[in-house]
Amino acid sequence: MVLNARQSAILDLLRDEQRVNVAKLASHFSVSEMTIRRDLSTLSDKGFLVRTHGGGVAAGKMRFLQSAFPTNEPSPLKVGIGRAAAQLVESGQTIMIEAGSTALEVARHLPHDASLTVATTSLCVAQELYRTPVNVLILGGFLRKDHPSLYGPLTESIVKDFHVDTLFMGCDGASADDGFYSIDLHISSLEQAMMEIASKIVIVAESVKFTRRAFVRYATLQQVHTLVTDAYLSEEDREKLKDKGVNLIIAE
Repeated sequence: MVLNARQSAILDLLRDEQRVNVAKLASHFSVSEMTIRRDLSTLSDKGFLVRTHGGGVAAGKMRFLQSAFPTNEPSPLKVGIGRAAAQLVESGQTIMIEAGSTALEVARHLPHDASLTVATTSLCVAQELYRTPVNVLILGGFLRKDHPSLYGPLTESIVKDFHVDTLFMGCDGASADDGFYSIDLHISSLEQAMMEIASKIVIVAESVKFTRRAFVRYATLQQVHTLVTDAYLSEEDREKLKDKGVNLIIAE
C-alpha cells in the first residue's frame, strides 16, 4: 500500500529519532492529534512502527512485547514531574527507576548520556532507553500479570548486590503525615529493598496521591530525600513535608 506524504515524512523522522510523539507530530504537521493517530495506526499495520504510550517507536524496539505496553498518553502533570525529576540526574551517575507511569516519565526525559547507567524492573523503561547511549540493566524476576515489569524474591535478591546514586519511585497513595503507600504487598517489599541500596530516594507523584492512602506503607517521610510533584499540592501538605525534612520540588 502507498503511503501519503505525511506518513512518509513521519517514517523519515522515525528513522532519525527511533521514536515519534503524537502531540509533537500534530504540531509539526499542523494537523489534529486524531489525524496523527490514524497515520500511526496505518504505519503500525504495515509493520513500520509499534504504537506506544503517546506515540510510536521503530518496529525493532521489542515488538514481541507490543501488546503489553500502555498506549494511553501521559497527563501533562506526569510529564512535568518526570521532566523536573530527570534534571536531578548528573552525568556519570547510576540510577534506578522503578515501575510506574510517572517514573516512566523520568526515563523519557533523561539525557542520552553514555556515562549514565539505569537499573530498572520496568520493561517500559527498558524500551524507552533502548538504542540510546544510556547503559540499561534490567533486573530479573517474575513478570507481573498487570504491568510489564518484574518482581519477586529473585528480584529482591539481585537488588541487594547493587548500589545506586538515586532511586526514582512512584506511589499509589501518600500522606504528608506518615509517608508513601503501595496497593501491592509484594511490590512494596521490592520497593523497600530498592530503597536500601540508594544514596538518595526521590518520589515522583501527582498531588492527587495525597488525597488517599493505599494498602501498605513502603516508605516513611524520613526515608525520602526529595518529592517531585505538581502545583496542586495543598499549602498545608507543603508545610508538613518541609517540616519533616523532605526536599520539595514543584514541577511546572
